[in-house]
Amino acid sequence: LLNDTTIKGASDATLLRIAEHFPGLLGHRGDHGRFPVHIACAYGASSDFIYKCVSLYPLTAAAQDDDGRTPFHFLCKSYAKGCDTSMSCDKNAIERRMTRILWILYRKAPSAIIIEDKHGVDVVEYALEADMSMTFIRLLQDMVARVHESNAKKKANRKLMQARSQLQQKDSFCMACE
Repeated sequence: LLNDTTIKGASDATLLRIAEHFPGLLGHRGDHGRFPVHIACAYGASSDFIYKCVSLYPLTAAAQDDDGRTPFHFLCKSYAKGCDTSMSCDKNAIERRMTRILWILYRKAPSAIIIEDKHGVDVVEYALEADMSMTFIRLLQDMVARVHESNAKKKANRKLMQARSQLQQKDSFCMACE
Protein backbone atom coordinates (compact mmCIF):
# COMPACT_ATOMS: atom_id res chain seq x y z
CA LEU A 1 0.00 0.00 0.00
CA LEU A 2 2.61 2.54 1.07
CA ASN A 3 5.02 1.63 -1.71
CA ASP A 4 2.30 2.01 -4.35
CA THR A 5 1.18 5.31 -2.83
CA THR A 6 4.75 6.61 -3.00
CA ILE A 7 5.22 5.44 -6.59
CA LYS A 8 1.98 7.13 -7.64
CA GLY A 9 3.35 10.45 -6.39
CA ALA A 10 1.45 11.05 -3.16
CA SER A 11 2.39 14.25 -1.38
CA ASP A 12 4.82 14.16 1.50
CA ALA A 13 2.01 15.20 3.85
CA THR A 14 -0.02 12.19 2.73
CA LEU A 15 2.92 9.82 3.16
CA LEU A 16 3.66 11.18 6.63
CA ARG A 17 -0.01 10.89 7.61
CA ILE A 18 -0.14 7.25 6.46
CA ALA A 19 3.10 6.53 8.33
CA GLU A 20 1.70 8.14 11.47
CA HIS A 21 -1.54 6.13 11.39
CA PHE A 22 -0.02 2.87 10.15
CA PRO A 23 3.63 2.81 11.28
CA GLY A 24 3.88 -0.94 10.74
CA LEU A 25 3.76 -0.36 7.00
CA LEU A 26 7.23 1.22 7.16
CA GLY A 27 8.67 -2.15 8.18
CA HIS A 28 6.84 -4.16 5.51
CA ARG A 29 8.76 -5.58 2.55
CA GLY A 30 6.94 -5.14 -0.73
CA ASP A 31 7.59 -6.24 -4.28
CA HIS A 32 11.17 -7.19 -5.09
CA GLY A 33 12.01 -7.17 -1.37
CA ARG A 34 11.81 -3.39 -1.09
CA PHE A 35 10.86 -1.50 2.03
CA PRO A 36 9.12 1.89 1.82
CA VAL A 37 12.49 3.59 2.41
CA HIS A 38 13.80 2.02 -0.83
CA ILE A 39 10.82 3.36 -2.76
CA ALA A 40 10.99 6.74 -1.03
CA CYS A 41 14.64 7.09 -2.07
CA ALA A 42 13.81 6.10 -5.64
CA TYR A 43 10.79 8.36 -6.06
CA GLY A 44 11.88 11.62 -4.48
CA ALA A 45 10.10 11.51 -1.12
CA SER A 46 10.98 14.10 1.50
CA SER A 47 13.80 13.78 3.96
CA ASP A 48 11.15 13.92 6.72
CA PHE A 49 9.44 10.82 5.40
CA ILE A 50 12.72 8.95 4.92
CA TYR A 51 13.78 9.96 8.44
CA LYS A 52 10.48 8.57 9.76
CA CYS A 53 11.07 5.28 7.90
CA VAL A 54 14.55 4.68 9.27
CA SER A 55 13.78 6.03 12.74
CA LEU A 56 10.99 3.52 13.27
CA TYR A 57 12.77 0.71 11.42
CA PRO A 58 16.53 1.40 11.55
CA LEU A 59 17.51 -1.88 9.91
CA THR A 60 15.74 -0.84 6.71
CA ALA A 61 18.46 1.79 6.12
CA ALA A 62 20.86 -1.07 5.30
CA ALA A 63 18.33 -3.54 3.91
CA GLN A 64 19.05 -4.98 0.50
CA ASP A 65 16.28 -5.68 -1.98
CA ASP A 66 16.20 -8.76 -4.21
CA ASP A 67 18.85 -7.17 -6.47
CA GLY A 68 21.13 -6.35 -3.54
CA ARG A 69 20.37 -2.63 -3.61
CA THR A 70 20.14 -0.57 -0.44
CA PRO A 71 18.31 2.75 -0.01
CA PHE A 72 21.69 4.37 -0.75
CA HIS A 73 21.66 2.79 -4.22
CA PHE A 74 18.15 4.05 -4.94
CA LEU A 75 18.98 7.53 -3.66
CA CYS A 76 22.01 7.83 -5.92
CA LYS A 77 20.40 6.18 -8.93
CA SER A 78 16.89 7.57 -9.07
CA TYR A 79 16.07 10.23 -6.48
CA ALA A 80 16.62 13.25 -8.73
CA LYS A 81 14.44 11.71 -11.46
CA GLY A 82 11.71 10.93 -8.94
CA CYS A 83 11.53 14.38 -7.37
CA ASP A 84 8.23 16.15 -7.78
CA THR A 85 7.88 18.95 -10.27
CA SER A 86 7.18 21.51 -7.53
CA MET A 87 10.95 21.81 -7.16
CA SER A 88 10.99 23.10 -10.76
CA CYS A 89 13.91 20.80 -11.55
CA ASP A 90 16.21 23.00 -9.46
CA LYS A 91 19.20 20.69 -9.44
CA ASN A 92 20.77 22.47 -6.45
CA ALA A 93 17.61 22.12 -4.33
CA ILE A 94 17.31 18.45 -5.26
CA GLU A 95 20.96 17.87 -4.40
CA ARG A 96 20.52 19.56 -1.00
CA ARG A 97 17.58 17.24 -0.29
CA MET A 98 19.65 14.27 -1.41
CA THR A 99 22.52 15.33 0.84
CA ARG A 100 20.18 15.53 3.85
CA ILE A 101 18.84 12.07 3.04
CA LEU A 102 22.34 10.71 2.51
CA TRP A 103 23.29 11.84 6.03
CA ILE A 104 20.08 10.37 7.48
CA LEU A 105 20.89 6.97 5.96
CA TYR A 106 24.58 7.18 6.81
CA ARG A 107 23.90 7.91 10.48
CA LYS A 108 21.64 4.84 10.71
CA ALA A 109 23.69 2.44 8.60
CA PRO A 110 27.15 3.74 7.64
CA SER A 111 28.49 0.38 6.47
CA ALA A 112 25.64 0.00 3.97
CA ILE A 113 27.21 2.71 1.82
CA ILE A 114 29.96 0.33 0.70
CA ILE A 115 27.66 -2.50 -0.38
CA GLU A 116 27.68 -3.41 -4.05
CA ASP A 117 24.47 -4.66 -5.61
CA LYS A 118 24.23 -8.07 -7.30
CA HIS A 119 25.64 -6.54 -10.48
CA GLY A 120 28.75 -5.27 -8.69
CA VAL A 121 27.67 -1.62 -8.80
CA ASP A 122 28.23 0.63 -5.80
CA VAL A 123 26.57 3.90 -4.81
CA VAL A 124 29.35 6.08 -6.20
CA GLU A 125 28.94 4.46 -9.62
CA TYR A 126 25.19 5.07 -9.50
CA ALA A 127 25.77 8.72 -8.59
CA LEU A 128 28.22 9.08 -11.48
CA GLU A 129 25.71 7.52 -13.89
CA ALA A 130 23.03 9.90 -12.60
CA ASP A 131 25.33 12.84 -13.37
CA MET A 132 25.46 14.13 -9.81
CA SER A 133 27.76 17.04 -9.02
CA MET A 134 31.35 16.48 -8.01
CA THR A 135 30.52 17.91 -4.57
CA PHE A 136 27.99 15.13 -4.01
CA ILE A 137 30.34 12.50 -5.45
CA ARG A 138 33.16 13.65 -3.15
CA LEU A 139 30.84 13.46 -0.14
CA LEU A 140 29.96 9.89 -1.08
CA GLN A 141 33.63 9.03 -1.55
CA ASP A 142 34.50 10.56 1.85
CA MET A 143 31.76 8.52 3.52
CA VAL A 144 32.95 5.35 1.79
CA ALA A 145 36.55 6.08 2.83
CA ARG A 146 35.47 6.59 6.46
CA VAL A 147 33.74 3.23 6.52
CA HIS A 148 36.75 1.47 4.99
CA GLU A 149 39.07 3.20 7.47
CA SER A 150 36.83 2.23 10.38
CA ASN A 151 36.68 -1.37 9.16
CA ALA A 152 40.47 -1.49 8.81
CA LYS A 153 40.91 -0.17 12.37
CA LYS A 154 38.46 -2.76 13.70
CA LYS A 155 40.28 -5.53 11.86
CA ALA A 156 43.67 -4.37 13.17
CA ASN A 157 42.25 -4.16 16.70
CA ARG A 158 40.86 -7.71 16.45
CA LYS A 159 44.27 -8.98 15.31
CA LEU A 160 45.96 -7.14 18.18
CA MET A 161 43.53 -8.59 20.72
CA GLN A 162 44.00 -12.06 19.27
CA ALA A 163 47.79 -11.73 19.49
CA ARG A 164 47.55 -10.52 23.10
CA SER A 165 45.29 -13.42 23.97
CA GLN A 166 47.77 -15.89 22.48
CA LEU A 167 50.62 -14.27 24.43
CA GLN A 168 48.64 -14.44 27.66
CA GLN A 169 47.87 -18.10 27.07
CA LYS A 170 51.54 -18.77 26.36
CA ASP A 171 52.58 -16.90 29.53
CA SER A 172 50.03 -18.83 31.58
CA PHE A 173 51.33 -22.09 30.19
CA CYS A 174 54.95 -21.16 30.93
CA MET A 175 54.11 -20.14 34.53
CA ALA A 176 52.32 -23.43 35.06
CA CYS A 177 55.46 -25.28 33.96
CA GLU A 178 57.65 -23.57 36.58
